[in-house]
Formats: sequence, C-alpha cells, structure tokens
Amino acid sequence: MATTFKSITKAELLEALEDLADDDQIAFASDYGDHCHTQQVHRLKGNIGEHELRESAYSDSGWALVDPEYSDEADKDMQRVYILS
Repeated sequence: MATTFKSITKAELLEALEDLADDDQIAFASDYGDHCHTQQVHRLKGNIGEHELRESAYSDSGWALVDPEYSDEADKDMQRVYILS
C-alpha cells in the first residue's frame, strides 16, 4: 500500500487563523539541521500553487515536490498538494 501524505486542510487552516487580527503576520518555521535543532523562520509571499508529490528518502519529511521540467514522474494519479510560498 502506498504511503499517503497528510497535512492540514484549507478548512482547518482557516479555523486556526480565525482568531488572529487581519494585520497579524504569518510565517512558518523548520529545523535548521544543526545539533541544537534551531528553528529557522520562513517568510510567506502569499503565492499558492498546486504541485504533485513523491516520496523522498533524502527529505526529512519523507516527501518532495515533483519537478515536471526535469522528471518524467508527472502523473495524474500522483498525490497533489497546494504549496503556500
């Protein structure tokens, strides 16, 4: 059985944000990869795009985006996710 990617849904994200003021800034954090697990903060530009996913042994999350320009992996049956950048 193939592994399924799980993440927050649009409805869950909107619910999580509903108590914030309209001018509150939103960012996300990820582990920098050092021995102290420093959390680095990433800006969001507000761009949203749909992408196909593939499993990846090289990613800490176990997932990577398919780059159809450099790969023949693009497939209509692949899992898709919306990336907010």
